[in-house]
Amino acid sequence: MTAAAEELAVTHGAISRHVSHLEALIGAPLFEGARNRPRLTAEGRVFGFALTAAFDQIEDALRIVAKGDDSILDVACLSTFAMRWLIPRLHDFTAKYPRYDVRLATDDRLPRTQIDVQIAVLPPGASIPDNCSLLFQEQLGLIVASSAAKGELNRIRAETATLPRLETRTRPHVWREWSRLTSQDGQETAPATRIFDHYHLTIEAALNGLGAAIAPWHLVAGDVACGRLVAPYGFLHSDYRYVVKVERPGRRKTEHFVGWLKQAIADFPAPTL
Repeated sequence: MTAAAEELAVTHGAISRHVSHLEALIGAPLFEGARNRPRLTAEGRVFGFALTAAFDQIEDALRIVAKGDDSILDVACLSTFAMRWLIPRLHDFTAKYPRYDVRLATDDRLPRTQIDVQIAVLPPGASIPDNCSLLFQEQLGLIVASSAAKGELNRIRAETATLPRLETRTRPHVWREWSRLTSQDGQETAPATRIFDHYHLTIEAALNGLGAAIAPWHLVAGDVACGRLVAPYGFLHSDYRYVVKVERPGRRKTEHFVGWLKQAIADFPAPTL
């Protein structure tokens, strides 16, 4: 709140009043906790992420029109991939190439500016287009919070079978994929108790012990490594592949980013049971 007041050259109270008006308008709290140490609510995090992208687009337009700055690098990818894999690693790219300002487009709508690099997911059976190159093949695993996974491996597996199933609206058949990968086709499945719009929400639900989910390794590797999540069956290759698409080949900034991206993926640890 204080930083916002200083940036906008208004009082702290003015910021608080605007936040209160905004919460009343959308009908949901954006902050929680003590007044002197507020924390973003789940709605606040989603809202802030969306607004950041919108403000970035405005700033991009201003910079491009004002001086045609070639240092802006527009990258498009899925929002969960951006939040859980790309953004935590962008500091490394920025340290190596400080002249580039990476701007992310993370929704399904066409961006207002032309994209330089797009990280996309190819469904099973799709061929890799000529202007794309393979990044990696997806690996899927069943994940649960460590608080719900105690004891021997067989006991953990038995207990996870009784947990509520968490699903993702953008990938409604992922449990069916998992059953096929583990040769469990035809078995009875418990109905999903909660369906979330995006993978990052499903993963957060699993982290908070709301049930079991099927998630790609690259999105949960950090949480598995630090013990927040447990994958009692390990991870298996699915038929989905991640590719990188360069809209305008031959430009130095895209070559630098794609080269860095492929090296970061090559250095990414493989899953272990």
